Amino acid sequence: MKRFLGFFGPYPYNPYLIFLFFFAFFFSRFVNLVAETPAGPERWRAGGVIILIALIPGSFFALTAVLLQRYRFWSSSNLLFYVLEVTTAMLVLELYSPMVNPILEKMFDYHYVAPISLSINIFIATLILALCTLALMHKSERKIIERLENADNLVEQLKADREELVNLDEAIRRQTSTFLHDRVQSDLMVVGMKLKSIQGTASDEINKVIDRAIARLENTRSADLKNIIQALSPNFDAGGLKSSIESLIKQYESNMAVLIQIDEGSEQLDSLNLLGTYRIIEQGLLNAFVHGPAKNVFVSVTTDSIGKTEIVISDDGPGTDLDFVDSGVGTAVIDSWVGILNGKKTVDTVPGHGYRLQVVFPQ
Repeated sequence: MKRFLGFFGPYPYNPYLIFLFFFAFFFSRFVNLVAETPAGPERWRAGGVIILIALIPGSFFALTAVLLQRYRFWSSSNLLFYVLEVTTAMLVLELYSPMVNPILEKMFDYHYVAPISLSINIFIATLILALCTLALMHKSERKIIERLENADNLVEQLKADREELVNLDEAIRRQTSTFLHDRVQSDLMVVGMKLKSIQGTASDEINKVIDRAIARLENTRSADLKNIIQALSPNFDAGGLKSSIESLIKQYESNMAVLIQIDEGSEQLDSLNLLGTYRIIEQGLLNAFVHGPAKNVFVSVTTDSIGKTEIVISDDGPGTDLDFVDSGVGTAVIDSWVGILNGKKTVDTVPGHGYRLQVVFPQ
């Protein structure tokens, strides 16, 4: 019995559905008057009057639904109160319908008797029909809402999973960077010092070999290893965003030319936005190099007065059709950072005209 009664309500009122229901109900009641009226201005006049007659109850009940939801001082979860509210609405309809008849008789000589006013039995049957109609409308609406909520939950879960993957990736990068800095760099320095200690005890030919080995170790330690550490875990406090990206593009210098423009506002971003910008550019350059291959790449980062940041990465690669753009690891990383930064990504590419990536995110 509880489940049976629960079918009838109570349900929250949807003003839009209520308006459409009552408008359609009254319009369908009187639309035959339009069909019976001779074609011409008189029919247009009849149509306008019928629309007005249908608009009045639709607007009234929609407004009443809004007011009830905001200012109702009795329980909205009580079935008895809900039935009384719907019954009151039906009584109002019983008062409205007789008011329509004189208007139609005077203007179009059309006599209408509302069935709802014929007997108490018809009134009760109509009330039950109205309760069932409201229940069915809200059942359908609830299913749609549940599906939308499930979709939103899946999107939020995907966003959380991507954020977790990015955080894990950054943690691994920091650990690797620390290992390279603390362990590998110190080991290379120790090896270089030991080679220098035996440098004078060997022949000239061996000393030359030792010199070349020491120079190679120093270059690896001071340049190559430093660039790798910077790429793994960029230090924006040391040189800012532009300096970090300049270190990043050194690995591409022999294969493609990269021009960067970064304004002062972008240098003032917080640590998360700086890291996200760096990672997006990092993946964008890698995509231009691997999937292009491009010869020239332009990177621009600008932040306006309200804090909106725009990243643009464009290249002169062969381009492709948007329908055939692959979504690889690089794209997944970019999408993850776009989600973390609450941004929006736009991709433009056509065959023969390169590739352009635009990412915009708020402060």
